Amino acid sequence: PAVRRALAAVGIHDIRITRSPGDERRLAAEAAAAGIETIVALGGDGTWGNVARGILESGIDARLVPIAAGTGNDFPHALGLPASDPAAMATIAAGAHAVRVDLGRANDVPFLNVAGVGLEAAVLEATGRYRLLSGSLVYVAAALPLLRSFAPLRASVSMDGGPPRAGTWLAIVASNGPRFGGGFRVAPGASVTDGRLDLVSVRDARPARRLQLFVRARLGSHVSQPEVALDRIARARLEFDSPPLVDADGELHRLDRPELDLSVLPDALRVGVGEQPASR
Repeated sequence: PAVRRALAAVGIHDIRITRSPGDERRLAAEAAAAGIETIVALGGDGTWGNVARGILESGIDARLVPIAAGTGNDFPHALGLPASDPAAMATIAAGAHAVRVDLGRANDVPFLNVAGVGLEAAVLEATGRYRLLSGSLVYVAAALPLLRSFAPLRASVSMDGGPPRAGTWLAIVASNGPRFGGGFRVAPGASVTDGRLDLVSVRDARPARRLQLFVRARLGSHVSQPEVALDRIARARLEFDSPPLVDADGELHRLDRPELDLSVLPDALRVGVGEQPASR
């Protein structure tokens, strides 16, 4: 009701309700193709990622305005948006200001915020058991048992045409924005407007050390640790022993082949902002 009132106050009355997975993508594509210039999306990173995919597929340069109502709600922080304030975001939706942001691509799946394999995807898969929790507590509760039991990935990582980097990995995350999981600063220096992805590769470690790295990731201090490599890339190829589970903006995808190609789509999407957008 608060969101409806805020939108109505600025003259926005055309509201569509999603009924099943994938509806956001379809509705966004239909709205953009029908000439709707601004699409307001109420949800979290998964919802916004799906809306971004729909806009991209439409070929129309519609503007996304996110309002937070999800679990993580991390993407708006990259632009300093007050996404948890429906009235403030409604005012932005009624205006015309926007910035262009990059999208990432994981094989054929565009993503707005992050895509990852390893522990990160396993944690997302486990979050369904903790629906009574909210925000980052969901991810913490799901992660703690996995820090002991998760079987690491063997993979070879090649970046921007360079030589492969083989290893046994706890997680590999391609980050467009600086944070995920309700506030974990996985790539603290990442920017959604720099034409690059921040590739964070974490080598496997003993369970106690895994826990230390997990705690450090909350503040972003994990990137200074010897198990962690951070590379700013335009593209990368990951080759695995078997097809892994991939998280793209909170949506899980099982690959049909043991390779994952990551790339950036510079300036691919317009996102609504105030007259003077805050920095992240």
